[in-house]
Amino acid sequence: MSIIKEIVLDTIEVLLLLGIFEALYSNKKFVINHKIKTGLFYILFVFATYWSTFYIPLVYHTLFLIVFDILLLAFITKIKIFHSTIIVSLFFTIIFTTESFTGIIEMLIFNISLNQIILNPRYINIFIITSKILQVLIVTLIFKFNLYFTKLKLFEKEGVVFANLILELEAFTFFIFCVNYGIFHIKNVQTYNIIIFIIYFIFLIAKFRNLKEKQLAVNININYKIQEQQIKNMEEIISIIRQEKHDFANHINVIQGLCLLNKPDTVEKIDSYVRKISGTIHSSFRYLDTGNDYIDGMLSIKNNYAMKNNIDFKVIIDESFSSIKIRADELISIISNLIDNAFEAFTKSDVENKEISITTFKENRNFCIEIADNGDVIPENIIEKIFNRGFSTKVKQNDLHGFGLYITKQLVEKNNGTISVESIPEKTKFVVKFRMD
Repeated sequence: MSIIKEIVLDTIEVLLLLGIFEALYSNKKFVINHKIKTGLFYILFVFATYWSTFYIPLVYHTLFLIVFDILLLAFITKIKIFHSTIIVSLFFTIIFTTESFTGIIEMLIFNISLNQIILNPRYINIFIITSKILQVLIVTLIFKFNLYFTKLKLFEKEGVVFANLILELEAFTFFIFCVNYGIFHIKNVQTYNIIIFIIYFIFLIAKFRNLKEKQLAVNININYKIQEQQIKNMEEIISIIRQEKHDFANHINVIQGLCLLNKPDTVEKIDSYVRKISGTIHSSFRYLDTGNDYIDGMLSIKNNYAMKNNIDFKVIIDESFSSIKIRADELISIISNLIDNAFEAFTKSDVENKEISITTFKENRNFCIEIADNGDVIPENIIEKIFNRGFSTKVKQNDLHGFGLYITKQLVEKNNGTISVESIPEKTKFVVKFRMD
């Protein structure tokens, strides 16, 4: 009976750990899409947990499981050890916190100590059932509201503060766990346990009070980077306008010189000169009003690049970008990556009249962004892999290739959006859709 009980509890913990992984890593279909890997993870996790429960002392048993689970998760899911450490740390923090909370409530209600809970079958069953219910509830909430955690960017440089917070909580929680299970020889065990738990929860409250301030610091840093990029865009636009001013001045000087010569055919020469330059001279800078100043600046720069490369760059805004609430840096990354992908399509295409169009419109309460080009058709077998991590069609591959469209898809899905691609002769289009409030 104890074997079945242990396996059932281990099964619940497997699901909890994988649930946290799917939520934090924005990979909610890992279990469904990787059944063999999930099965292997389950077997190894249960075996290690069961074996260590009966053959390793309690405190060492927990330390062994932490290290083993970090390595196992990294191996099965192919993620970095540090990322696995964050996920497993949050998992054990939830386990320790719920068990601590359940333990202290049970001690207060039944007026018993922690060792009495462990040694009494009735109390230990209440302890296990209550703590597991709390754990399932917490992980369910994390899974449902995973967008909050993805915004913290735990696995990126910007989210190092929050990643460290999770690691600190796990380390302190493990310390409390070790202390509580190593002091059964102390006379007033109940009082000692309660004091330890109070210190622990004070630490928790203090940490989470700082969370808002740390989030504010991250947001300020993000806004600073957006403003920095906007300044660079404006500097480039000013440079474009200065160059055009210089070109226009040269043409005016030529016309003025022809006028000063005052020859009989002056009018005809001026007319011929104007006709010649009218077909080639045009403004590289376009004022765009998309409803988002940052998008305006970015598209102006892209337009300049397009004109220098003889690409017809069309921007049709039927629905303003102000209709959606997405972080400016993420929206810029999504659109910029897709436009760059369209530019890239022409580097290996023989199309004469190159065209790229950016269109926004509203469709069934969805804000839609369509970015299309008339480059070569994308084969079906390429479309199936085009959003995969590290996939690239570039001939010269390097570590930086194959991440643009993958990152774009991640950002779109992070903001509850969808992205699709359709390619037919003379038209390839990417369509991004976001739900409008």
